Amino acid sequence: MTPTPTPQVEGWLSGPPLALPGGPVRTAVLIRDGRIVALGEPPADEPEVMHLPDEGLLAPGLVETHIHGALGRDVMEGTPEALDTVSRFLVRHGVTTWLPTTLACPAPDLARVLDAIATRMRDPAQDAARVAGAHLESNFLSPRHVGAQPPEFLAPPADPVLGEVLARHGEAIRIVTLAPELPGALELTSRLVGMGIVVSVGHTDATLEQVRAAVAHGATRVTHLCNAQRGLHHREPGVVGAGLAIDALTCEVIADGIHVHPLVLDIVARCKGDTGTALVSDALPGTGLAPGLHAFGDRQVLIRDGVARLPDGTIAGSILTLDRALRHARDWMRLDAVAAIRMASETPARSAGLTDIGSIEPGKRADLVWFTDDLHVRATWMDGQLVHDAAEERR
Repeated sequence: MTPTPTPQVEGWLSGPPLALPGGPVRTAVLIRDGRIVALGEPPADEPEVMHLPDEGLLAPGLVETHIHGALGRDVMEGTPEALDTVSRFLVRHGVTTWLPTTLACPAPDLARVLDAIATRMRDPAQDAARVAGAHLESNFLSPRHVGAQPPEFLAPPADPVLGEVLARHGEAIRIVTLAPELPGALELTSRLVGMGIVVSVGHTDATLEQVRAAVAHGATRVTHLCNAQRGLHHREPGVVGAGLAIDALTCEVIADGIHVHPLVLDIVARCKGDTGTALVSDALPGTGLAPGLHAFGDRQVLIRDGVARLPDGTIAGSILTLDRALRHARDWMRLDAVAAIRMASETPARSAGLTDIGSIEPGKRADLVWFTDDLHVRATWMDGQLVHDAAEERR
């Protein structure tokens, strides 16, 4: 029988090899007050040692930087209770930190959602993934690449009402996706970066030179590379070419084999590596539910054969989970387990400006996931506290 992990780790945790940058390392981790203090071997007479079976892999908690909902609850509901349902779903999939992601919407709705996110940032739910701020995949998008976003709420980057929302709720915003070719977009990019907000190029028809201009103004990410953006052409590299070639840009990818072909995922990995590729789910509220019709904002989405589509056939986000995405990355991008995990932990954390999570090293939060050999989640800890035990759930 597999031992049940201790609810609170205060001392040494040993057993599975650690997923460290150089590869799996057989060493223990010392945790005090929810933080990683040291890596090494516990003293022979150390009484505070929690021993796990010497199997699988102990990894940093996964970091989900682009997700709209799960289990029928939508970030756009704008309530702490909706966020809590998603947060508790995520820890079962190894995610310890996430960025609730918005849709284009009226300014009062955006403000309401940001209020709920700020509430959960100040007062986290128990046994639930940490809310670290919003990803606004919202209003400043190109009408030519709107995807599943409601086009009636698109707005210019200089919109004064939305600008007031950004100013008033800046502390609750972590990432903003925008199309850099829109009038006023570069000025907004500089303003957001000055506020400490990460700017991601996305839902855009930008040329290579327009992406370069955005990077010069501080943009550092590409939202779901290959999807809802100008593609790669041999005479105009577009957003995809820029994302693949510009080292300053970290590229999100949805590794479900539907949004991006597995061969293209392999190309992304060859160009960007595990330090330039951030796995995301872009998951819809229907994630975790049975196939059928589900709401996505004010629209209906049909989930069938593992794909979520609008009534016109447009792909509308995914029903992917981040742990499944990293298994796909391992297989389709031809990565080892540690590299795949880095794409779902350290790289998204760094690209979102989250400095105290994403890796197993002294000073970081003790957010950990115990994976099986085939990268399924066995247990999840946040700040050294057990928040999910797969074996216990099966009992």
